[in-house]
Amino acid sequence: MALCAAGVLAWPTHDVAAQTTGGDGVSAGLTREVSRARALIERGDGENARAVLDSLVGAAPLASLDLAEALYWRAVLAERIGDAERDWKRLVIEAPLSPRTPDALLRLGELDMLRGHPADARPYFERVVREFPDSTRIARGTIWLVRSYFDESELPRGCQTLRALPVASVPEGELRLQADELRRRCTSVVTTAPNAPAASGATGGAVPKATSPAASAPAPVESTTTASEKSASASGRFSVQLAAFDTRKEAETSVARLKRAGITARIDGSRKPFRVRTGRYETRAEATAALAKLKKQGQGGFVAEISP
Repeated sequence: MALCAAGVLAWPTHDVAAQTTGGDGVSAGLTREVSRARALIERGDGENARAVLDSLVGAAPLASLDLAEALYWRAVLAERIGDAERDWKRLVIEAPLSPRTPDALLRLGELDMLRGHPADARPYFERVVREFPDSTRIARGTIWLVRSYFDESELPRGCQTLRALPVASVPEGELRLQADELRRRCTSVVTTAPNAPAASGATGGAVPKATSPAASAPAPVESTTTASEKSASASGRFSVQLAAFDTRKEAETSVARLKRAGITARIDGSRKPFRVRTGRYETRAEATAALAKLKKQGQGGFVAEISP
């Protein structure tokens, strides 16, 4: 990975998200300031650009989409790999509900692949595949998973992982070309590994346990409906899911952060994935309305149906 003339890491421009600023829930003021920082970088003024981003990170509210956006761009425009890595990890821990989280996870995995540590990279890609049901991200995460196995000469496991990814789910263009090339390498490979992870959605499936940077453990959080949810039906079929984790400790940490941000959440599930959710609603429309309010507060999520 090289440095550009302005002293910025030359990250691959493989994702449209990496080239656009802002989005739902990100304040207009932050979007303008990020654009100003990018313009400064383009003019070769990396020092002042990073000063702008430092101030944005310092001013952004805890666990907000503004914080995630500021961390994301400070990492993208970082001068040193270590600085970028620190911001990616901070984004994943402090703003796990942001749309930027899967991009940060992919970047962290790519860094470990560049360092020649595919086993360390794999948990990041597994988390993208498991927790972010977007076809492009699942495809990208799966392709990187396959490469991590190939780099360790585990071709059967890598090919089994690739075969779990439907061809039709891979978008046309660069990703399709990459997937096709990997499939050609798999044509003569017999997949005999019994525990290879499958590309799946947020429910996890056979993907091995993912890890994330350690965080201070909060007090235990009960998986029960809280007082703030009593306005919604206790037997409601729908809820707003904010995140999902492999371990209860990670879920408890997320609930504690949400509480500090003024959002009362609970943990659903007695085994992984531990889903962090808020509210119980009789109809999808009610849950969608609640999600819209959360987005206005700078929080992301999606409507989930509660299993009986």
